[in-house]
Amino acid sequence: MKKLTWFAAALITGSALTFMACDKDDPIESDITYAELPQLGKTMIETHFEANTVVSITRKNNSDTDGGLYEVRLNNGIEIDLDKDGNWTDIEGNRQKLPDTLIPSPILSYVVKQYPAPLFIEGIDKEPYGYQIDLSNDLDLKFNADGSFIGLDD
Repeated sequence: MKKLTWFAAALITGSALTFMACDKDDPIESDITYAELPQLGKTMIETHFEANTVVSITRKNNSDTDGGLYEVRLNNGIEIDLDKDGNWTDIEGNRQKLPDTLIPSPILSYVVKQYPAPLFIEGIDKEPYGYQIDLSNDLDLKFNADGSFIGLDD
């Protein structure tokens, strides 16, 4: 009887720990097809990356993403994060130049003037303050929502 009580207690404790490990905020990932991507995301990809092929799309669901976050990978290595509506939030070129058409014109003008070729923009993130731009020399620049330079990212 004592062994049975000990076994039951261990079983209950193990079950409780298992349920605690499965936090509701843990992302749930699933691969989806291009057709399942929100239209805004498809339009952005077709407009700015028409020469590339989508190789994978992963949808993450958790409470922090308000219903979804799409991670799109292109055949050239570029990674695009989209919000639940299909608006881009982060684009990583992974050592490749992003299309100039993606960059707000005041930001592009500033970067071209201050950091001329061979440097290029290889990443852009939408942030609460505006934008963060990643240059090919690993320098990160911060711009406000209007595209005015506000500083270097530490």
